[in-house]
Amino acid sequence: MKFYKKITEKSKSNSLVVLVSEDTDSINFSNDSVNLLFSESLSNEDLSSLGKITVLHTPDSLYKNFNFLRIICIGVGSLEEIDSNKIRRAAGSFGRYFLDSKLSNLSFFVDSIKSKDTDLITESFFEGFFLGNYIFDKYKSKKSEKKDVFFEVVSSEISNIQDIVNKSYEKSEAEKFARDLVNEPANVLTPTELSNIANNKTDKSISCKILSKEECAKLGMNAFLGVSQGSIEEPKLIHLSYKPLKNENSYWYIGKAITFDSGGLSLKPSGSMFSMKGDMGGSAAVIAAINAIANLKLKVNIDVLCLATENMPSGSAQRPSDVVRAMNGTYIEVENTDAEGRLTLADAITYAKGFDPKFIIDIATLTGAASIGLGKGNISAFSNNKDFMDKVKLAGDITGDFVWQLPLDSTSKKQNNSTVADIKNTGGRLAGTITAAHFINHFVEEVPWVHLDIAANSMTSSNDGWHNRGATGIPTRLLIELAYIFEK
Repeated sequence: MKFYKKITEKSKSNSLVVLVSEDTDSINFSNDSVNLLFSESLSNEDLSSLGKITVLHTPDSLYKNFNFLRIICIGVGSLEEIDSNKIRRAAGSFGRYFLDSKLSNLSFFVDSIKSKDTDLITESFFEGFFLGNYIFDKYKSKKSEKKDVFFEVVSSEISNIQDIVNKSYEKSEAEKFARDLVNEPANVLTPTELSNIANNKTDKSISCKILSKEECAKLGMNAFLGVSQGSIEEPKLIHLSYKPLKNENSYWYIGKAITFDSGGLSLKPSGSMFSMKGDMGGSAAVIAAINAIANLKLKVNIDVLCLATENMPSGSAQRPSDVVRAMNGTYIEVENTDAEGRLTLADAITYAKGFDPKFIIDIATLTGAASIGLGKGNISAFSNNKDFMDKVKLAGDITGDFVWQLPLDSTSKKQNNSTVADIKNTGGRLAGTITAAHFINHFVEEVPWVHLDIAANSMTSSNDGWHNRGATGIPTRLLIELAYIFEK
């Protein structure tokens, strides 16, 4: 990737990408013939509708001394109405266009759009392009052509353009890595393989600790191990630490890591089981995020924790009505073995509390009720701390991973009451997302905490904006942006 200040500088690319708004009246390409072509096209065609892609051809034979064979115009709508999410959507569409095209090199001219927040608009544009330019075809015999892609960025007005693009790239690559993990089939991405990937992905700035089933048993993690006992796959505790600051406690990112969820003996219907390879979406996001945070060299201490297991039916599987003693001593009645994620999170939070965390955020594909309540447009959130909740919301607003806080009310909390133990792991069908959060909150107690239920947001069945069909990688970029907010 190279950076230039002027369009006239010698370029290795033969395609120039420009952003066109309804307010654009001209762009100076430093070539009279090209300026005339663009001006006439602007007058006679719609180049500015949000997400519209128009190619203006500028062959050498007709346009002498112009560096490029084509100008690719991307419409961004009205400047008054433009925001980071609209431009990210438009750029996501262009990312897919590029993926399907024969193009292999691009120059981006980004000075054509000026707004009250040019840095964020520019960052969001490149995020959208990088994220739209994604495909998971690892198991296709006929794979998409792998391009030797070369990018250039042209700007004389944005002094920190290199930092903006590099941040966009790191955040997007992290989210695409999270997508890769979620898209992997469960026979490949076992708990052991997830722990190996987490360990191998880290660099020297991140420490990695992997605990075995026996080591977790010594810690008293019976809620976690109860979920795992129906599977032949070994459960793993994955603990990553990035600590650039000495003598300072960490912010903890905890990701649910059920690498396949059959429901256990409370077996899911077959149609509901197909997507359950993605029940480790929370762990994918936190593992990807900490690596990006380290690559970006942010000055904030982050710990990541994932308790990885499958939830399977067998003769040794946990039964409905079983009672387990969690790591903190709480006795839990297992009313439904398909409410397994919260059991693993209970022990994960207790483990994290032993390190005196500044804040805990857990991310989990936890309840189908989340999609019933809020659909796919918002992440269901809960918290016991307004300041931290506001920071998470802000991060989501910046990245387009919108967060909507739901209540932890006293009425729904009673639904988790058990007649034979301290608490039970389900509260029935009513307020299912809320009762799940209440269960987790029982183990959090006074630690500042946010819970994100991403069950509705982790996968998409079609291309939409900067998300391509399959895993979305949500909320990887939110977690990275949150680290920037913590750093301040």
